[in-house]
Amino acid sequence: MADLHPDGAPPADDAPQADDEERRTSFGTLVDAERYDRLRPDHPDDAVHWLTGSPGGPLDVLDLAAGTGKVSRALARRGHRVVAVDPSDGMLSVLRHWLAESPRAQVRAVAGTAEHVPLPDASVDAVVVGQAWHWLRPAAAAAEVARVLRPGGVLGLAWVVRDASVGWAAELEALFGGEGVGEATGADEAAPGAHARDLADADWWPRVPLRGAQRERASFPAVQRLASVDDVVALASTYSGLAVSRRREGLLARVRELAEGAAGPDGSVLLPQVCHCFRYRLP
Repeated sequence: MADLHPDGAPPADDAPQADDEERRTSFGTLVDAERYDRLRPDHPDDAVHWLTGSPGGPLDVLDLAAGTGKVSRALARRGHRVVAVDPSDGMLSVLRHWLAESPRAQVRAVAGTAEHVPLPDASVDAVVVGQAWHWLRPAAAAAEVARVLRPGGVLGLAWVVRDASVGWAAELEALFGGEGVGEATGADEAAPGAHARDLADADWWPRVPLRGAQRERASFPAVQRLASVDDVVALASTYSGLAVSRRREGLLARVRELAEGAAGPDGSVLLPQVCHCFRYRLP
């Protein structure tokens, strides 16, 4: 179980690791949901398989803070039965549109929050959270994860981030980190002006108060090919830090300059990225 006060309530200091309400609520409002879905990178299939505990067959899976359902669709392609939960109707509308065109997909889209998951006790084998654990109240979310997971169930967390050790991605990281608008992950506690700490740092783990859980980590390459410089700029506009920044237009102009320098002869741009994954298995 998660660490709670004796009365069952989460601790008073249960703040998200990226504790910025304006950024957290920008998805589906300031951040266009369809643009987010089209341009944000997919999680590699190998990573999705690992996050669910590398099962031999289909599972019941909760995609928590599912957004537009990018992870849900990857889970469905593997045959899993998925419930996608997110508080944003704007983001979920993209998934619902996909579901209307994919009647065989075993996915349900449900409005809800990580602190009040609309599922019964012991109802899923795995919970997956992509690009979002840092926005959640960790103790409250962990308590709900422990409640809905069956014995031996798995919580998998994933972040696809720029590989700051490679080429022009390092310049992007320096630009965003220096301005304090990099994509939040919780690794740097979203400190203004701080460069994002490398999620590959073996000394850093997300705050996941699941008592007795065995934890593991793995990383997977996730290079993304964007069709044009315009797509790179549009991708950057989906980062919550840029969406709320007063310097948004100037920063996007700088992103365009960097992307133009990285573009290939056909105009496409390769963005080196890594998918960092963390897995917690309950007793």
